Amino acid sequence: MPSSQRFLIQDGAHAGKAVELDAFPYHIGRARDCNYVLDSTEISRLHARLTRDHLNIFLEDLGSTNGTFVNGRRLQPGEQYRLRAGDVVSFAQVCQWVFDDPATTAQIDLVKVTTPGLNLDVDAARVSVGGVPLYPPLSPNQFSLLALLVENAGRIVTREEICEHVWGTDEDVTDQTIDALVSRLRKRLSDADSSHDYLVTRRGFGLMFQNRKPSLESD
Repeated sequence: MPSSQRFLIQDGAHAGKAVELDAFPYHIGRARDCNYVLDSTEISRLHARLTRDHLNIFLEDLGSTNGTFVNGRRLQPGEQYRLRAGDVVSFAQVCQWVFDDPATTAQIDLVKVTTPGLNLDVDAARVSVGGVPLYPPLSPNQFSLLALLVENAGRIVTREEICEHVWGTDEDVTDQTIDALVSRLRKRLSDADSSHDYLVTRRGFGLMFQNRKPSLESD
């Protein structure tokens, strides 16, 4: 495996610097004995871990309080995600790192890595598209629906799940009410980024969220 596999820090005081992956397992967190220390109260002491086999590097959240996100999707604790070149990793929304694997792609120029389309901060009830916060903010029901879809990104969410999550089990919600909520949310996202469909309808089944992958431009 090439020794040059690494992350490029995308934002904050260390933007532009490389995090070389030179030892495994590689721990990231607030504890001083981590391989890389993120000094923030939003970061858990042992937040995430990187492991490898002979070809791949895997990212795992270690049950952190505020989560580890890949391309906007929160990893489940213990889930091992195989990193791919260009993946954007966020630790508790504190910072963003871009995975750089020269074995599969040309070296990434940090300034040419676009922010993945949609990012959702549940704790702050904030949504940004392309790095720009949505304003005005989503309504509570719109945010609740989007949070459900993002949490289940890549999986079809049924109308029954939507109804229970947004309105609860005691409400009698019609299909028209659900359709109206989906339509309003889809319009808000389209207004922010008209070139990508974040909400995909599978007729007869339900709704699925698919985020935009970060794009890499070449010289």
